[in-house]
Amino acid sequence: YERDQLWKRTGVAPERRLAELLRHSELVATRDDLSVELATLYNQTGQPERALAGLLARNFQPWEGGEGLVLGQFVRARLLLARRAIAEGNAAEAISHLDAALQPPQSLGEARHLLANKSDIEYALGLAYAAAGNRAEAERWWRRASRETGDFQQMSVIDVSDMTYWRGVALEKLEQPEQAEQVFRNIAAYADTLEQQEPKIDYFATSLPTMLLFHEDLGHRNRMLAAYLRAQAAHGMSGARAAIPMLRAVLALDSNHAGASDLLQQAELASQHTAQTETQNSAGTR
Repeated sequence: YERDQLWKRTGVAPERRLAELLRHSELVATRDDLSVELATLYNQTGQPERALAGLLARNFQPWEGGEGLVLGQFVRARLLLARRAIAEGNAAEAISHLDAALQPPQSLGEARHLLANKSDIEYALGLAYAAAGNRAEAERWWRRASRETGDFQQMSVIDVSDMTYWRGVALEKLEQPEQAEQVFRNIAAYADTLEQQEPKIDYFATSLPTMLLFHEDLGHRNRMLAAYLRAQAAHGMSGARAAIPMLRAVLALDSNHAGASDLLQQAELASQHTAQTETQNSAGTR
């Protein structure tokens, strides 16, 4: 476990980390912390079905420093599977995954904090219902996502987080572009502020996972988060093509960055779709 955490912090590729954990699968199966890292790596390498299967096959126990890890990967797996189902034209399956993401089983050993932001799931439910042809239900979920303000992360309440982006794209779906742009501008402004802040850990945040084994460069963490938030803001204001190089830059610094990896996948698909549409329109004009 300690070696894997060191590899994560020194930029070892997720594929190599995954292969190494699978070499010791019997040992991994004896530990909750390694099991959730295995699920994380399955998600990171495009195998959310394996991540979900592993998480659901185990009864996790709460542990110091593990707060939010299991639930986070459970939700991530459900979201990735839902996006895949929508792309394959299976809206009903997507809705099933997303409903499950809102109601995590007790076997995960933790529940969602009452102040935690759920706009990523709510926005995705809007997409799923829209794909199913139920516009009214889609808008109901987008309205819920658009009303999510603030978040609870790293054992504290914050006004802007990497979840704020989903509020902005929900407002776009509700045809409120001015309000959406203001959300994206707020994200970009917060990124600027974050980069200039002197980072500190709240007095009561005694069990943050990244602090258990190694000293973490909090300034680097802030700069990384700021870069990712700027990429999100760019995606919202300027589109996928503008965000792609910024997301790749984040992953060049941290190949294990979950948010950048997942958003890059979406951005690349959106960019490909836009390019195909432009090609078709151009051919039609000629």
